[in-house]
Amino acid sequence: MRGNVIGWDRDTNTGAISGHDGNRYDFVTVDWRGQSSPRRGDIVDFQAVEQRATDIFLVEPVYAPPGIAEFYFSPTGRISRSQYWLRFFLPYYAIVFVLAVITQIAGATSAAGIVTSLVSNLFALVALWPSIAILVKRMHDRNKSAWYLFAAFVPPVLFIVMLCIWVGPMIIAAATGGDAAAELPAMNAAGVATIVSGLIMFGVAIWFFVEFGCLRGTIGPNRYGPDPVR
Repeated sequence: MRGNVIGWDRDTNTGAISGHDGNRYDFVTVDWRGQSSPRRGDIVDFQAVEQRATDIFLVEPVYAPPGIAEFYFSPTGRISRSQYWLRFFLPYYAIVFVLAVITQIAGATSAAGIVTSLVSNLFALVALWPSIAILVKRMHDRNKSAWYLFAAFVPPVLFIVMLCIWVGPMIIAAATGGDAAAELPAMNAAGVATIVSGLIMFGVAIWFFVEFGCLRGTIGPNRYGPDPVR
């Protein structure tokens, strides 16, 4: 018989299933045959013995590959490493590379170079939301919340702020016609903070690359959906 888990108490190791026959069945840990712990809403297949469920197996939902619009614009669900690399990362940077080469060949100050540069900036703007949505789905595949995005954005912002504080006097002197050389930044507290924040930014970038670009997602379904790897 099939049913849905309607409750699970970790403290007492007991739970309940709502059978598709309309009855409720209780169970304990020894009755559960799934690899992960029971979760509310799980679809299960079980043997009904009076009002008790035994030999409970988790029925894993089937992964449906997202369509083009869902893949690029929706932050819900999961995607695998191959989907991330082949459908976004490599095409995105291939386009960026081609546009950069065209700009370099045409010359940054030529009409063709200016147009290509504008196209590059427009492409980066258009691709901003898809890059976030796709990264969030990759986070979901690793069973991580989208709040981890802050780990990607906070260090660069902190680095830019500290860099401005450190070299700000030199920039202001150059803009106002002062002696920029006299305002060369010394290694003060702001300079140390800039270097430290830069190292943190670099470390977080490496961690993001390994965590969400190289590691396999959760084996089996997780709280964000079915496993995209079969």
